[in-house]
Amino acid sequence: MIDYRARLRPAIRALELDPELSLNEVAALACLSCYHFHRVFTAVTGEAPGEMQRRLRLERACAALRYGKAPVTSVALAAGFASSQAFAKAFRKQFAMTPGEVRRHPERLPNSKAGHQESKDGHAFSSNEGHDEGVSNERSFRMKTEQMSGRTLAYIRVTGPYGEGYDPVCQRLYQWAAARGLAEGEWIFIYHDNPEVTAPAQCRTDIGVTVPAGTAVSGEVESQLIPTGRYAQSRYVITDRSQYGPLWQEHVGEIVAAGLAFGDGPCFELYHSSSNDPLRDDVSFCSSVKA
Repeated sequence: MIDYRARLRPAIRALELDPELSLNEVAALACLSCYHFHRVFTAVTGEAPGEMQRRLRLERACAALRYGKAPVTSVALAAGFASSQAFAKAFRKQFAMTPGEVRRHPERLPNSKAGHQESKDGHAFSSNEGHDEGVSNERSFRMKTEQMSGRTLAYIRVTGPYGEGYDPVCQRLYQWAAARGLAEGEWIFIYHDNPEVTAPAQCRTDIGVTVPAGTAVSGEVESQLIPTGRYAQSRYVITDRSQYGPLWQEHVGEIVAAGLAFGDGPCFELYHSSSNDPLRDDVSFCSSVKA
């Protein structure tokens, strides 16, 4: 059983010391792949790694404004913002004060959002471990693990923001499969990239249907093997596409709470049934885990 809190602790401490670290470097400190790091980090801390990074940068900027004399523009650039306008917007959202107000009236800051934000930083990660674990243990687990047999997948690759451009690809693949009497196979969507690390325009999705081994493919249709292995599965009925992201996070959170180690196989959605009018997807979220 993996203690993900212990595994993430060096990564969080390093990020606290240097918010400019790349998330690839932080993921390596946690001994996690970039793909799994984002959701595991969020499940454990309640805050996405990019959100923590931005918050820590803003907290450093706040200290620079309170105790230093550098111009606001210089502080904004040092915090990684391209303009003082973008910096002011993010700063006000976090602290309920503008950068100029903090510089003129630093005594007002403890009564702003800053006090609430402090409860989400790395100190809370250490001091509240017992409470957080109790919440996880009360969770009603939907996730199960089972050994899945290998599957040959005929698929079309989609590159772009997750969830976009899928319908026309599904239609083309269905026509291809129906013409060969293969449309009744299992429909599977494989996700290859972590959008926290990979630009949305470069995220890769394989939309596929299971076919007999040795099925000939050509053109835009390719084939791959989903390997035999143990997979954690969470089954949901989706009625709104906005549910996919939070439910994937719930699925990973249950894997983390169970202390399972992620395997080398893919993460994918296995569709039991799907309809668009109205939307109703009966789907299992599947993640490779080690036995």
